[in-house]
Amino acid sequence: MSATDIKLAGHPAKKTWTNIAVHKMPLLLFLLGLTAIVLFIRSGYLPANRGMLSVAAWILLFLLADMSAKSAENKRMLEKDEKERQLSVSRIQSAVSKINEKASVLGNSYEAEKQTLDKITGSAVALQPSANLEASKMEYDILTTLTRLDFLCDKAIAGTDRGGDFSKELESLSVKLRAREKL
Repeated sequence: MSATDIKLAGHPAKKTWTNIAVHKMPLLLFLLGLTAIVLFIRSGYLPANRGMLSVAAWILLFLLADMSAKSAENKRMLEKDEKERQLSVSRIQSAVSKINEKASVLGNSYEAEKQTLDKITGSAVALQPSANLEASKMEYDILTTLTRLDFLCDKAIAGTDRGGDFSKELESLSVKLRAREKL
């Protein structure tokens, strides 16, 4: 089993000398550069004032490189978050569409539910991704409700929804979607 397999299994990957060296390389280069500058100053090949400027430039170079790396990582994370938010909205839209298609075979006694589902479908299509944490929680709750509603729709189609759970869950979904639209 490789180190990656162990890490994926929930166990920390074993750190090898290569991994440690790669992660410590920037610090090592930084310290070696400072050491070289100090040695050039002490040997007299580099005047003290220019040596101090060299030290400052070396430090600035590494600070800027570190900030650039962190900025790139932040940008990558923001793009990933945006994709996840869009995927969540797409899942909701897909699930609502699927239930709406299923409900089209329901009898006339479910006409009000079909109209509610049409309105919900319109709301789901208009739903926009949001960076709000509360919106993410609501989307999770909506997806859970949609899973239950899919099951209840099957029961209604089969004629075994005697308690009217399909209608109740549909109203619950409608309320949740309206609340999410406001975010």
